[in-house]
Amino acid sequence: MKRSTLIMLFTLVLGATSGARERTILTLDQAIAIALEKSYQMKALRLSLIQSEKNLVAARNRFRTNASLALNTPNWRESVSEIQVAGQLPVYNTIGDIRYQGTLDISQPLPTNGSLRLQSQAYHRDVSTYELDLDQTKKRSELISSVSLRFTQPLFSLNTLKLNLTTANLQFERTRNVFRRSELSIIYSVTSAFFDLYESTRSLQIAQDNLRQQQELYELAAKKYASGLIPEVEALQMEVDLAQSRSDLLSAEVALWRNEDEFKQLVGIQLQDSVGVQTDFLYQPFTVEEETAVQRALKYRSELRENEISVELARLNVKEVDARKAIRGDIDAFYDLTGVSDSNLPYGSTWADLWNSSQSDMKRRPHNRGVVFSLSVPLWDWGVNAAEVQSAQAALENGRLMLQEEKVTIQRQVREVVSRVRESESRMRVLQKNQQVAQRAFDISLARFNNGDITSQELALDRNRLTQAKTSYLKAYIDYKLATADLKRKTMWDYEKDRPLVE
Repeated sequence: MKRSTLIMLFTLVLGATSGARERTILTLDQAIAIALEKSYQMKALRLSLIQSEKNLVAARNRFRTNASLALNTPNWRESVSEIQVAGQLPVYNTIGDIRYQGTLDISQPLPTNGSLRLQSQAYHRDVSTYELDLDQTKKRSELISSVSLRFTQPLFSLNTLKLNLTTANLQFERTRNVFRRSELSIIYSVTSAFFDLYESTRSLQIAQDNLRQQQELYELAAKKYASGLIPEVEALQMEVDLAQSRSDLLSAEVALWRNEDEFKQLVGIQLQDSVGVQTDFLYQPFTVEEETAVQRALKYRSELRENEISVELARLNVKEVDARKAIRGDIDAFYDLTGVSDSNLPYGSTWADLWNSSQSDMKRRPHNRGVVFSLSVPLWDWGVNAAEVQSAQAALENGRLMLQEEKVTIQRQVREVVSRVRESESRMRVLQKNQQVAQRAFDISLARFNNGDITSQELALDRNRLTQAKTSYLKAYIDYKLATADLKRKTMWDYEKDRPLVE
C-alpha cells in the first residue's frame, strides 16, 4: 500500500468590496452528501420517483371500495313557463321548485374488471304553480327515495384493471432503478467537478510558486547584471519570463473562479457563498480482473433491468392494441327500489311524514329490475388495427434489440474503464517519479546558476520542466481517481471495500 496525502485549502473572494465571508470547508464526501440533498438533479429525481410511486398507489387503490356523496342544499328556482293547450293559445304559468337532494354512491371494483355499484338517493321538494287564468297558486310537498344495485361485467375483453396495475408496478420499478443509477451518476459528476476544482487550485498554487521563483531569479539576475556578471540579454530574458509568470497566474485565478462556480451550482450551494475544499487522498492500489468486472456489471447494472421492463411494457402494449379488434361483450344488470310519498299529503307536511309515506310506497310498488347482454363484433376497419398491431410489434422487437445491444455496450464500457484504470495508475507512478527527478534537476541548476556556471535560459528550461512535471503528475493523479470512480459506477462494485453498491 502506498499512501500519498495531499491537503489543500482555498477560498475565493467574490469581490473587493464584498467583505469577508465565512468559509464552507468541504471534503469530497461532504460535497457528495450536499449534492444528494440539495442539487437540482436530485430534487428532480426525487419528484419523479414520488410521481411514479403515487401512480402505483393509485393503481392499487382502484381495486378498493370507493364512495361519494353529492348534496344539493338547496336547489331553488322559480320561472315563467309556457304551457301548450291543445286547440288554444299558450298559457303562461309561474312554476316554482325548491329541492333538497342527497345521493350516496358506493362502488366496488371487481378483479374481473367489472364492478358492483350501490346507490341510495333521496330528495325532498316543494313544488308550486301559479295559474294565471284562475289567479291561484297550487302547492305540493313530496319526497322520493330510491336504492339501487348495479352490476357490470365486460366479457371477452382485456382486463384493463389488472393491466394498469401491472404497468404501474413496472413503471415504478423502472423509475426506482433510474433513480439509483442517476444517483451514482450524480456522485460521479460531483467527484469529477471536485477534482476539476482541485486541479484548478493546484494549478494556481503551481503558478504562484512559479511566480515567486521567477521573481527571485529576476532579482538575482538584476544584481548580476548590475555587477557585470551576465549580459543584458539574460537580464531582459528574466524580465520577460517574470511577465509570463504573472500572466499564467492571472489565467489560473480566472480558471479557479469559473470552476468554483460550476462546482457550487452542481452541488447546490449558493453562488455568493465562499467555499473551501479539504482533500485527503489515500492512494490504495487494487487489482481488478476484467472478466470479473464484466460479470459484476452484467449482474448489478440497472440499465439491463430497465430495458427488460421496457420490453415487458411493449409486450403489454401489443396485447392491448390487439385486443381492440376482439369481440366484446358486456353484462349490465340492475335492481332498483323506489318510493314516492303520497301526493294527497297536505303542503308543508313534515319530513318524517313524507319519509314514512315514501317507504310505505317503496314496499308496495313493484321493484325495477333488468339485465342486458350486449355484444360488439368488429367487422372491418380497412386494416387500421392490423397496422397498429404491427407497429406495436415492431416497437417490441426494437426493445429486444436494444436489450441485447445494451449488454454489449456494458461489456465494452467495463473493458474500457478497466484499461483506463490500469493505464492511469501506471502513468501516475511514472510521472510521480518524473516530478521528483525534475525537482532534483532544478535544485542543481539553481545552484549552478547562482555560481555562474549556466545561463538564465538554461535555468528557465529546467524551471519549465519542473512546472510541466508537476502539472502532468497532477493530471495523472486526478485521471486515476476519476477512473476508479468511473469503474465503481460502471460495475456497481466498491473495490476499496470489496462489496456491491446495491443489494
